[in-house]
Amino acid sequence: MQKLIYILIIFFTTQSLSQEEDWVKTEGEITEITVHRVKRVRESAIIKFYLENGAEQYGTSELFRIPFIGSMKSAGDTITINYNKNNPVLLESVFEKFLTNYGMYVLIILGIIFSIKPFLKRKNEL
Repeated sequence: MQKLIYILIIFFTTQSLSQEEDWVKTEGEITEITVHRVKRVRESAIIKFYLENGAEQYGTSELFRIPFIGSMKSAGDTITINYNKNNPVLLESVFEKFLTNYGMYVLIILGIIFSIKPFLKRKNEL
């Protein structure tokens, strides 16, 4: 019961924190892609986009990357991004925002599915 209370507190805290920021969805153009090789390979892109008032702005966002293949984006491609209205340099791609908001839920559901599988297999053997 105590774990459930902690989970609910964390859930509502993260929901309230995410609602404080004001994000604007727009289209941007990738001007440059940089590959970073540290422990794992990641790719970040410099993106040119326009603010609500029409001013040109540049920002950096991490791209979704498939291992051994790389990113499906290249310089000159358009990408849908969200920028922070208070600080337009902070960008998130739509896929990155999806993973940030719902990634933990997807992992929990997958964990439940793979945890139930052995029990169902054992039940069928009896």
